[in-house]
Amino acid sequence: MADKASGTEEKNPEEAERLDAQSRFLRACFHGHLIHPSIPRDGLHAIADIGTGTGMWMEEAQRELATTTTTTTGPHMHFTGFDISGALFPRQPRPGQTFVVHDATHPFPDAYRERFDLVHVRFVGGGLNAPQLAELVEWVVEILRECGTPLIPVQPETHLQTVGPGGYLQWQEADALDAWTVPETATAKQTIRWLVEERVAHGLPPARAQSKVAAADVNPMAWTNALLRIYHLETLSTHNHPSPDVLATKHHWTRAFLVPLLQRCAAARCAKVASARLPWDVAEVLLVEAREMDQLVERMMRRGPEHGGGGFEILVTRIVARKARIFPRDGPWLGGWHGAEGGPG
Repeated sequence: MADKASGTEEKNPEEAERLDAQSRFLRACFHGHLIHPSIPRDGLHAIADIGTGTGMWMEEAQRELATTTTTTTGPHMHFTGFDISGALFPRQPRPGQTFVVHDATHPFPDAYRERFDLVHVRFVGGGLNAPQLAELVEWVVEILRECGTPLIPVQPETHLQTVGPGGYLQWQEADALDAWTVPETATAKQTIRWLVEERVAHGLPPARAQSKVAAADVNPMAWTNALLRIYHLETLSTHNHPSPDVLATKHHWTRAFLVPLLQRCAAARCAKVASARLPWDVAEVLLVEAREMDQLVERMMRRGPEHGGGGFEILVTRIVARKARIFPRDGPWLGGWHGAEGGPG
């Protein structure tokens, strides 16, 4: 299900700008950190970006790491960007970058199994239902480097490969149900309701699913039976954020996100009225909502947050986790404790 990008697909400049604005917004939210400070830079040789879009995150992370890592690490870093379409991939990728067309609702090819020191994921949950999101977590774990896997390349001084911990995962998401305005308005509440209805109409959960990572064997590094050990879980609000860049990018990003969604909602209501024999009162409600959506879009397209769209505040959550070291449940290190009363299960 994965192919190297051909670079011949037609680009959509509006979608490219939306994704780039998303990258700028996230960087500003997390105080300029493309990669969480807890993740050691010198251990990053193979890095994946899922939902890469234009590859902006990879390009900026590559420049940042080139100036913050050792000389033995920097030249050997390689980034692989995955996306369901190659339409936004750069025509000529920078050295050290590869772009791959891959549908994240399918497992990654075996060539990428246990390959990456860091996998970066952002805002992919909006288009996945709960089972798909749970599967994606498992497939991401599969492409993370195992604990104890030799690091690449061979160290030139000793001709030996160093051994490191399991690969890291950095995942960022936002949720429509965590959006609001200050002050809160009836239009804002109505917009959130429309967003939730749109998700449900497409078979998606009303909000981001709380995915449970599949159980594995006992993990003594975390004293859980999870496949990942969570290092950091933080949620930041755009409201009163100390960075002026958040305010500057928030309006653009929320507008770029909401406008196409509202346009689809309005078109769907008009199409339903035109194609179905509905009671007049039901049809009238749908048409009124379609007009309200169109009017809201018109206000959002004007410059300045005072015209609507820019006034939304959101919560953004970032998870940093590491692939766990898994030991069999019957391992001698447990000394018969596992399964006993008071033991882990």
